[in-house]
Amino acid sequence: MLPVEVFAQIQGKVEANPSLVEEVGAIFQFDVAGDDGGTWSVDLKNAPGGVAQAPNEDADCVISVSQDDFVGIMTGAVDPQMAFMMGRIKVAGNFMLATKLRVLM
Repeated sequence: MLPVEVFAQIQGKVEANPSLVEEVGAIFQFDVAGDDGGTWSVDLKNAPGGVAQAPNEDADCVISVSQDDFVGIMTGAVDPQMAFMMGRIKVAGNFMLATKLRVLM
């Protein structure tokens, strides 16, 4: 699976569950390193929410990760806490918001 496919699934979850915007209340930017990586933003702050393949300068939380770790985390194959403790995930901005991303997995 590629990061673009994961973000398409996230878009579907946001569209299917608009209450995520109220529940999470944050904008995330993902800087995904690798040949199939890129920068995406996930807006769970402004209704109706959504995903864009672009940076968001208003991001509350910026997550930098390799494409393999990103896909692994989002598919459940990689434990996000272990990856963070091993330095494979970098978080900038409001670190506690990253814990709210479980709703997208």
